[in-house]
Amino acid sequence: MGVQQKYDLPRLQPGKLIKDATVWTGADYPDDRSWVFALDAEMRGEIDRCMRIAMARGIDPKDITPEDFPLERTAEVLTELYRDVECGPGFAMLSGFPVDGWSEEEITLAYCGLCAHLGRITLQNREGEFILEVTDKGKKYDQQMRGYHSNAHLGYHTDGTNTVTLLCLETAEEGGLSRLVSGPAVYNEILRTRPELIDALHRGFFHHRRNQREPEDPPVTPYRTPVFGFYNGLFHMAYAGPSIFYCEEEGVEITPHEKAALGYLEDVTQRPDLCAAMELRKGDIQFVNNFLILHSRTGYRDSPEHTRKLLRLWLDDENSRRIGPGKMDWYLPEHSRFTRMGGIETLAAAE
Repeated sequence: MGVQQKYDLPRLQPGKLIKDATVWTGADYPDDRSWVFALDAEMRGEIDRCMRIAMARGIDPKDITPEDFPLERTAEVLTELYRDVECGPGFAMLSGFPVDGWSEEEITLAYCGLCAHLGRITLQNREGEFILEVTDKGKKYDQQMRGYHSNAHLGYHTDGTNTVTLLCLETAEEGGLSRLVSGPAVYNEILRTRPELIDALHRGFFHHRRNQREPEDPPVTPYRTPVFGFYNGLFHMAYAGPSIFYCEEEGVEITPHEKAALGYLEDVTQRPDLCAAMELRKGDIQFVNNFLILHSRTGYRDSPEHTRKLLRLWLDDENSRRIGPGKMDWYLPEHSRFTRMGGIETLAAAE
């Protein structure tokens, strides 16, 4: 078994300010990294031993389970980290993962083995990738391509399933800063200052499926996904600005009121006081609760000496109390637990 637990989270009401640990500002996370969890030498040795045993057994990294990768000593820090991701601020960072001295195959297996303790490794795209390499491959970030193979600035957005994780293998020569914002803090600010816009964000928007669909599927989702939702009494956020505005090219109208709501949402996310900015260093693993946190990345420049490279996993946590619609349902509905549970049928019926 992994470190996941079913925490008893307080239920919330739409239209009321959220007052719990999920609401924070950038001042709570200074750049001194005092809040970062660290692996010690004993933990790194345990990870190394588990990796070599799993390698000898020929386990496929995407299929690895906590039972295949028993981390008794490291479980202590993973339990604290998981608590922060699930019912605390919604993110955590782990430093000291031993990326030097291992082959890429060994790094990948060890990364998957550790992350399996926080959720099941799941598919990320229709190209069949479970373990995705985030690096500049000269791809253009546009309607048909997602941003992980470009060096472009990526605006605030959410991803596909409960937890998004990034392992840093190498940093860029310049840029590539990770930025996080609390979704509940953004919700509170809009509710306080522009409450007339909340209805549009609760109603949500259609999303363009880009190149992540079967040929027979329509390019736009036939239902709206709420930006701010409350499922099982818990806050949920799903947002990807480009996927919303690409729908206009397919004839979908976005009203002036809806554009005002989206514009103000963007304005709030850009507030420096709300943002936690962090440089991912070699051996850092970032864990982000996709249903609570908006994340972005600044543009970056590589050099022959420093070529930014990260590995990304999406983790599906069946023990999490949080579930709702998002990118998984737009692109890979057959792999989404929310779709399988009938959640999308409810949204489609409402539409």
